Amino acid sequence: MTGQPTVLLGISGGIAAYKAAELLRGFQKAGMDVRVIMTEAATRFVAPLTFETLSGHPVHVGDLLRADSTIAHIEEGNAADIFVIAPATANTLAKLANGIADNLLSATYLAYAGTVVVAPSMNTNMWNHPSTQRNVAVVREHGAFVVEPGAGELACGVYGSGRMAEPDSIVAEVKHRLQVVRKTDLRGMRVVITAGGTREPIDAVRYLGNRSSGKMGVALARAAFDRGASVDLVKANIDLPRAPGVREYETPTARQMHDRVMDLLPNTDILIMAAAVADYQAVDAADGKMGKSQAELMVRLEPTADILCEVASARRDGQMIVGFAAEYGTQGLARAREKLQRKSLDMLVFNDISRSDIGFSSDYNEVVILTPGEESQVGRAPKETVAEIILDHIAREVRVRRGEFLPVT
Repeated sequence: MTGQPTVLLGISGGIAAYKAAELLRGFQKAGMDVRVIMTEAATRFVAPLTFETLSGHPVHVGDLLRADSTIAHIEEGNAADIFVIAPATANTLAKLANGIADNLLSATYLAYAGTVVVAPSMNTNMWNHPSTQRNVAVVREHGAFVVEPGAGELACGVYGSGRMAEPDSIVAEVKHRLQVVRKTDLRGMRVVITAGGTREPIDAVRYLGNRSSGKMGVALARAAFDRGASVDLVKANIDLPRAPGVREYETPTARQMHDRVMDLLPNTDILIMAAAVADYQAVDAADGKMGKSQAELMVRLEPTADILCEVASARRDGQMIVGFAAEYGTQGLARAREKLQRKSLDMLVFNDISRSDIGFSSDYNEVVILTPGEESQVGRAPKETVAEIILDHIAREVRVRRGEFLPVT
């Protein structure tokens, strides 16, 4: 692809349609030309004139055949380098998944042979419904890239997952997709990824835990599956939609995660330890609930099993072990370098958790990828984009080990 890329923006009828104007501007600021298709329902939220004024091009609504007799759903797709559907309502997702072509947007999707990015938006119950999750999985299997909705207060007044991803997240994903082709560089490999934060019981109600949402690990799992890997996700206390095509194991505590990882390790090619595993657990967790009193409460703690250290000692030849280091403040990178060496890792991903705009609970991350001989800075970007870059580095190391090319020195 050369010159100014063209984005075909499909807008369906949800309240998030008002965000599509900001999204269009974001594409233009990134140097892209934007053409717009709207469903009839979308025009009830935002008038087509808004997008015609912003884009400088006519907006097409509904009709499959133009007045000049050109076939619109073919013509629009042929002119686009990438097709973005944002917002994608539950109804539109169902049409995309099931091949229903009853409007210009869904017909263009069927006729389009290029890269598709979909940004769902809907009520949280609709998003979590098995039918919607099945439709999302089918759309992914068709090759589309789904920018997951975020959590927050929705138009219906409830709080939960379902709000369309922020426009800058969608722009970042589109920029990344325009730069790469669909990759199959992990095909035939078995990848195990840990994600989330373990919780160590104090009694039947209370626990020691951390703020990890698991978003980074889930993004890695989805991206690895898209690249052709067989993926096992060992997760701890994650409240996120299931990753289509990925085998998932619930491991709420450090001990359960340890046991599952060690069980999967013998048949694993790449292990990515993205979970925030608790360092300590209660020595004597109470079976019931401890009552409250005015007296001081002392809880004795002991270290949990160090999964990475045990993996390093039990690994077989050829296995690749990747760790994560969530460190705080200016000395964090130095501690990450020491961890890479001390735990005999092939790669370590460092992020600074002192920043509120990345890391825990955020949709964004900014990391440094460390190997024994190299460090690479990855600027602030959506976690889906960061996941792809991390996997680029892993796939490169795999190719080096296979002798497919030598590293630059």
